[in-house]
Amino acid sequence: MKILTAHPRLFKDDELIDSHISFVPFIRFMKEKVEHAEGARAAYFREIVRHFESNPALQQPLKEDVNLADYQEYLDLLTATVFPLTMDEKRDIFGIGVPYRFSIFYYSERFRQIFAEEGGELKAVPKGISEEKVKNDKLIWMYKLILERLYDLPINYDAEIIHNIIHPETGLQKYIKVNIDPRFVDVKVKGTLPALDCGNICAGDFKLQNIEDLKRLLPLENFALEGFVIWTIQDVTKDRVVAGMKNLVLNIRKDNELKTYAQAREYLKTLAGRADMSVHLTPFLKVNNRSVMENVYVSQSIIFSSARNDAERIAIHEQLLEHLAKNPQPLVIPEVSRQTVSLYPFLKYLPLHGVKSFILVPITHEKSMLGMLELAATAGEPLDWEIMARLQPSYAVGSLLLRRSMELANERINEVIKEQFTALQPAVEWKFTDAAWEYLHLPKENKKAIGNIQFEDVYPLYGAVDIRNSSVERGSAIRNDLREQLLLIQDTFRQVDGGLHLPLLEELQYKNNRMLNNMRETLFAEDEVRINEFLDYEIAPTFRHLYESEENLKPILNEYFAKIDKSSGHIYHHRREYEESLQEINTAINRYLDKEKDELQRSFPCYFEKYRTDGVEYNIYIGQSIAPEKKFDMIYLRNLRLWQLSSMAHISRITHALEPRLRIPLQTTQLVLAHSNPITISFRKDERRFDVEGAYNIRYEIMKKRIDKVRVRGTNERLTQPGKIAIVYAYVREADEYRKYIEFLQNKNILTSELEMLDLEEVQGISGLRALRVTVNMEGLVKAESLKAK
Repeated sequence: MKILTAHPRLFKDDELIDSHISFVPFIRFMKEKVEHAEGARAAYFREIVRHFESNPALQQPLKEDVNLADYQEYLDLLTATVFPLTMDEKRDIFGIGVPYRFSIFYYSERFRQIFAEEGGELKAVPKGISEEKVKNDKLIWMYKLILERLYDLPINYDAEIIHNIIHPETGLQKYIKVNIDPRFVDVKVKGTLPALDCGNICAGDFKLQNIEDLKRLLPLENFALEGFVIWTIQDVTKDRVVAGMKNLVLNIRKDNELKTYAQAREYLKTLAGRADMSVHLTPFLKVNNRSVMENVYVSQSIIFSSARNDAERIAIHEQLLEHLAKNPQPLVIPEVSRQTVSLYPFLKYLPLHGVKSFILVPITHEKSMLGMLELAATAGEPLDWEIMARLQPSYAVGSLLLRRSMELANERINEVIKEQFTALQPAVEWKFTDAAWEYLHLPKENKKAIGNIQFEDVYPLYGAVDIRNSSVERGSAIRNDLREQLLLIQDTFRQVDGGLHLPLLEELQYKNNRMLNNMRETLFAEDEVRINEFLDYEIAPTFRHLYESEENLKPILNEYFAKIDKSSGHIYHHRREYEESLQEINTAINRYLDKEKDELQRSFPCYFEKYRTDGVEYNIYIGQSIAPEKKFDMIYLRNLRLWQLSSMAHISRITHALEPRLRIPLQTTQLVLAHSNPITISFRKDERRFDVEGAYNIRYEIMKKRIDKVRVRGTNERLTQPGKIAIVYAYVREADEYRKYIEFLQNKNILTSELEMLDLEEVQGISGLRALRVTVNMEGLVKAESLKAK
């Protein structure tokens, strides 16, 4: 039998301690057995001892270069004694090796298949474990043996060696634990046994012991090993799979959820011992107590994956839930047939997948349906209750995984709600959390509404990106749609005329022509209402009636219906072009601001709130009260003001680059309000947003609402213009600060050299406002900004 050894360059530390094969510890062990045994067992043990003692060479350690073939009969007798008769060379995994070394001189055939490389070397380093860890574990094993045998120190630590192997028959992963039994090993001392102060070795956790300290205290060259170790293998697949699934539950996150479920499926296949089996685990999610389907899970499900559309998926889902509500037990179908589909309509696609046997396991917790486990086989042995029994250890962990998926789904929903529908942001959430905690711990009799959430002495920044002449463009789109539809009705009446004797049609035709002739360049609201009522309450029912009752008019009316929107009954394409152009601009602006607001938080936390008008407006608040644990400095405010000016220039470039590809070439204007004094903001529960507090602070809010359409004093010119940034201010010091930022951005070629200093007309309740107006440099970077918008 060839000796299996690790690669000679892999473990040079084998030479740290002398180690020799010896049968002396085994002979001594058998003598002890003789003393305590009786009858035939004692006679058997006595005969083994006699046989080994008859050879003087076995009374001492064997030489390093010994030929073990000369001792084959003793090895056969030893293995017959040590290993039970029920062990099978081809099925069981066992071996005998040199102490401390990866050198196996007797082993079963199955041991060789699993642990021997193709070249005959021993696989000493398990998959997924570093060479350094294996070396460290060897040293720990060695010192544990020395301390227990020579110093009588009980070391309660087991250095496990777990191998990940591929089962030769199933092709599945299996996990085996290697046990190295040192009972037939003697530890010898060279010279005098070194003195040892127990110290940390006794008091601490041995697995955390510093191996270098042990090497220094107990050099291995002072010891020698004589005997042999027994290698036995324990299948720990079930324990490792359950432990692995527990780790999946602990580590599952929104960004690795699908990967986690893929790994769970592999674990379940391993546990079941069926590589040919399809496994799918599906959580049953609920929104507002209503069962919903998550597409990423449903698309992979055996039951749902072949549904042709959403309506069919919903129908199958309802059938499945109805069945599970009435039958919350596993459904085991060893043979899928036509009768299966007729009994369980939600399984109608199993034959399409070639499924021969199928198991459906509902997973519940406290009478609540968490999800289901699907098992399907297209060949091989039918799936039955034995598979269920093999998977039983994973059910509890599987239910935890499904519950965690429900929590993650709720977290995703809450994140969307926070981001899209409420003003609560991470920068200020801490204060709401504190208020909620205090509220929860108030005595019941003192619980009232939570008081105001305020942030004092914060500096506000306001910016607005507006669509130039948006009301005019919207009105023009409405007028064009209505005019086009009235012309279409006029043409339809001309084709119908003479085919029917209905005076009412003449009256409708007259009304239509009068509205068309009276339509002016500017469409007033009352005109729009009147025309829409005419279309909805007179034209629409008349044309529907004619279509249903007059067969010969169907081709004419089909032309009319084909050109109008089916849901509204109106021509809508001019308005749609306007809305799509508006949406494309706002999407580009929002994408840019969403990216930028995350970057802003890195210097100092600030509250960033944006909201949509025709364009996009935003408020930013920064100050010590927003982040009490971080020291605030005016440098953060100045940095934010510079960013605001720079970002407005970038937004102007982005929208300018979009203009050529818009259906309606809309332009944007950029407005900034400079305000140097701190204010107090308070959360308004009714509107779920922050608002200013105090009479003086309200002046700031009024300024925001009234400067968007302000004009330059003594002219009819609007302050805000496309391609420019307007900065409204009240104090000279504010203008001085922004001029520094403008000069910096001009130097960077972001702004042109043009700078206007303007007086503004008085607005209601506010006077003395002024403005700086600068032009954005559109040259050279238009293409780059266009790419950013994408």
